[in-house]
Amino acid sequence: MKLSLFKALGIIDCCIFKRIDEQHFETVYAESEWIDLLLPSARDNKRFTIPTDSPFLDDFLMQAEEFWEYADYGKIDSGVWNEEVENNELKLNAYASMDKGDCYIVIHNVIEQFQQRQKTLQLARELLLSNDKIVAQQEYVHQRLDDMLNQSSDLKSIQQPINEVIEKTDIGVAILSPNLQPISQNPALYSLFDAHLTRSETQPYKIILQLFEKQYPEFERVISTGSRWSGELFWLKPPGTGKWIKLSIYPVKADFQQITHWVFLVSDISQVKHLLQNNEKLTYYDALTDIPNRQYFWMQLEQSVSNALPFYVLYLDIKNFKRINEIHGHSRGDQIIKELVERITPHISEGDMFARIGGGEFAIIRQKTVTEQQCIDLGHKLIDAAVQPFYLPNGTHCEIGLNIGAASFPRDADDAETLMKFADLAVFNAKKASKSSVQFYSQELKEASQRIIELENALQSAITNHEFELFLQPMLDLTSGTILKAEALLRWNRLDGERIGPDEFIPIAEQTGLIVPIGKWVISRACEMISTLNHRGYSCKLSVNLSPRQISDRHLLEFIRGSIQNSHILPNQLELELTEGVLVDNYDKVQYLLTEVRKLGVSVSIDDFGTGYSSLSYLKKLPIDHIKIDRSFVQDLVSDENDKAIILAIIAMAHSLKLNVIAEGVETELQRNFLQLNHCNLAQGYLFSRPLPFAQFCDYLSASPTQKLITPSAPFPE
Repeated sequence: MKLSLFKALGIIDCCIFKRIDEQHFETVYAESEWIDLLLPSARDNKRFTIPTDSPFLDDFLMQAEEFWEYADYGKIDSGVWNEEVENNELKLNAYASMDKGDCYIVIHNVIEQFQQRQKTLQLARELLLSNDKIVAQQEYVHQRLDDMLNQSSDLKSIQQPINEVIEKTDIGVAILSPNLQPISQNPALYSLFDAHLTRSETQPYKIILQLFEKQYPEFERVISTGSRWSGELFWLKPPGTGKWIKLSIYPVKADFQQITHWVFLVSDISQVKHLLQNNEKLTYYDALTDIPNRQYFWMQLEQSVSNALPFYVLYLDIKNFKRINEIHGHSRGDQIIKELVERITPHISEGDMFARIGGGEFAIIRQKTVTEQQCIDLGHKLIDAAVQPFYLPNGTHCEIGLNIGAASFPRDADDAETLMKFADLAVFNAKKASKSSVQFYSQELKEASQRIIELENALQSAITNHEFELFLQPMLDLTSGTILKAEALLRWNRLDGERIGPDEFIPIAEQTGLIVPIGKWVISRACEMISTLNHRGYSCKLSVNLSPRQISDRHLLEFIRGSIQNSHILPNQLELELTEGVLVDNYDKVQYLLTEVRKLGVSVSIDDFGTGYSSLSYLKKLPIDHIKIDRSFVQDLVSDENDKAIILAIIAMAHSLKLNVIAEGVETELQRNFLQLNHCNLAQGYLFSRPLPFAQFCDYLSASPTQKLITPSAPFPE
């Protein structure tokens, strides 16, 4: 063989030996000087014998003998091993092969490849550590500013402490008004864009807004919906200097979710980007998952548009990924991301692109001609892969969901930016559903999104405009027929006369955080109703529903205590109602809240029992008084033996734990008789009464022959 051939094959830094017999090898090619260290006689004598001075090579040659004896073709690989000879370090890799009956050993010196690989890994580590540090710094500054801005609506009164925070940090900070006008910009922000930029010249916040709007299709949606956002921007300042910056946007909101301020946090990540750009793989591939990154995705998307052939874009968003990072830590979150990618990748067709475009966001370009139904089928496969439990090293597990938005080229849009804007809108709409779903962009979706935004804006003023009303649905003791309590159900009557059902506005309130002030109004109003009932001589507890978002409100316990005191009612006249899902998802917070409210004397009921959650450990660990059998089991209990069995099991289990059982959705006498016969404690449903306005509920109480009368209650004890 000629040296030129080895050069052409790219194996110049290797040695090749042909087997003569079990102990002797003939040198075919050995020009590299390092072979003198490993096999001193190989170049001078054109052969070497075994055993050699390398135990690892000897072991591999023994494996090679077995391979040559039984195999007709192919090769086996030794893997990389270290050799230290005369203070020289070698990184070697060998393989044994066969060709036309002849046996060969090829030994490579892979020190350069190893060093390059280590350099690549180090760059990846530096990238991840640098990004983690920036994220942590930005989150800390945001939390401090958020707490300060929520203290007072009068910015002047807190200007001094705000200045102390933002003037001393090396992170660029801009505080803007709701209409994106500057209130405060710190020196670090000016320095980041130009050390010589004066405050009379172009202001940094304007540059940021222009870059954000130009480079990201989410701009319009983020600003109009008041959403948090984080991403990277590139600023090219004439005549050619440029910087990469990491931008995090945080809206600061009042109780009713009106935006009072915008906080923009900006960090220079040019050095990190420089590390990326020095390595092509790191430039275009995500360091964590090894799949294409946002930059590569956008290049491919632009190319697909220029090809002018129809295709689909799928936008994937992990449900509640931020909460997973908060609960389990970012390292566990990274593990989940990597495993999710491993689950999804087998479903990606050849020729399609699967990329990570954000922390918990991915995108797929379906290059081949496919139908909308095929995209839906793929989406459901990905959702099924994502919802399987993720097991953590400590033995626990967690579950995630996946929302998917999709848009079609050229049906929905004929340019990359608009196409992604519509896919983003679709996934944003998919997030409104409680379960993972696939949502395609459509004109109906656009109109529905506009409807959601319009209702969200209307919700912000619904309390001050007195548009909410509490209806009460009685719960009866099945033995005595006495009305022991009632569930408070929220109704929304808009000033224009439109009545919005809770199925429509509650998810919006939950998604936007408006459920927190609305929930406080419900608690306060329920306490007022209890006080009125007391003064009219009626004994009737009221039960109010708590949402997952309310559980996370650190002021909730204090508010409940204050509402009870201000209304001069007894704590045991109020009941809190939670769903199973709230218990499972927020166990630690729920445990603390329920323990404290039980100390007050407030009772606790679990709603929708038996619907979708198998863990029952919380029934004995948490302070619970009642469980409510979901109406789906009650509906067909007369004709469905399975529903009968489930109800009997729930009643038996609850009573063994000293818990009362309430059945909801009771509509027939047969249902009532079955429940009464099997010792269900209470029931509510249309058989007894629909939800009633307060005045009609009072009339219902007065007409009930078994209703207990009481003397007005004593004030809340100090």
